[in-house]
Amino acid sequence: MKEIRITSNDAGQRLSKYLGRILPEAGSGFLYKMLRKKNITLNDAKADGSETVREGDVVKVFFSDETFAKMSSTAVAAAVIPTFALHPVTEDQIVYEDEHLMAVYKPAGVLSQRDEGGTEALNEQVLQYLADRGDLTAETLRAFKPGICNRLDRNTAGILWFAKTLRGAQGMARALRERSFGKFYYALLVGQLEKSLDTVFFLTKDSGTNTVMITETPSEGSEQVHTGIEPVAANRRVTLARIRLYTGKSHQIRSVCKHIGYPVLGDPKYGSDDDKLMSYFHAKYHLHGQQLFAYSYEFPEVLPEGLEELTGETITGIVPETFSEILNGEFPGKPLL
Repeated sequence: MKEIRITSNDAGQRLSKYLGRILPEAGSGFLYKMLRKKNITLNDAKADGSETVREGDVVKVFFSDETFAKMSSTAVAAAVIPTFALHPVTEDQIVYEDEHLMAVYKPAGVLSQRDEGGTEALNEQVLQYLADRGDLTAETLRAFKPGICNRLDRNTAGILWFAKTLRGAQGMARALRERSFGKFYYALLVGQLEKSLDTVFFLTKDSGTNTVMITETPSEGSEQVHTGIEPVAANRRVTLARIRLYTGKSHQIRSVCKHIGYPVLGDPKYGSDDDKLMSYFHAKYHLHGQQLFAYSYEFPEVLPEGLEELTGETITGIVPETFSEILNGEFPGKPLL
């Protein structure tokens, strides 16, 4: 007989799903049969698999050691933790961490998740960081594999949320779905924006060119996008804008800013066509890449389960180096962030 105590990593999922993870070779039909015969129990009581397991619950599996090992694949040498990435994130990229979640800074040029070509991504870099720190084991990985909760475009820097536990993943997924908190970006926009804008447009994606189009009215396949844009400082060349995302679609900020006539500085797809101005920024600041990053998350007093540690908190990230250099050059002596 095996006695398994549910940990915070496992809590919050259906018993049937949990059993499928720890006994992947058993098959769902066999597991339900074992539940009916009380060969598998939850807190010493008969269960049907629909129950939600909680931290501290006890699952008992009345199998022989040989059968349990065969059905859990523990006899296979796959118990070794794999190498996730060659370049794990560093300590200074971790801007927040609690029992369930981490907020991690993603530099521009790094993917959020591994692509089909196998390019190393932040998700795997954080997994490697946790593995190197000793926080992952083969057993915990079978129950739940930690991973990122949201994504950023490859060339957009900023904070990504990473769930260490199932409870954290479920809580953040719900908060993102319900838009329970404020997501704020900073951008350097070409031109002098003088007033705040609260924009609602419609975004249509062209998968063939990996670009989007913004329109004032809906069309077939379009999605509504809501963006708040607040100028913090401006001169005749550039505006520092604080941007709130109420919706989160791919290329949303970049395409909306282009549509209203203030494109993100250095954006290769939706950028300015003012060659003289761009030559100025390239010559003075060695401009490379779009000047946009996800900077802060503001959490309210009421949050889903798993996010309790973030109640009322504001989590801020890191200002990219080039962005900081341009701010200091264009608005000297002004602490703007």
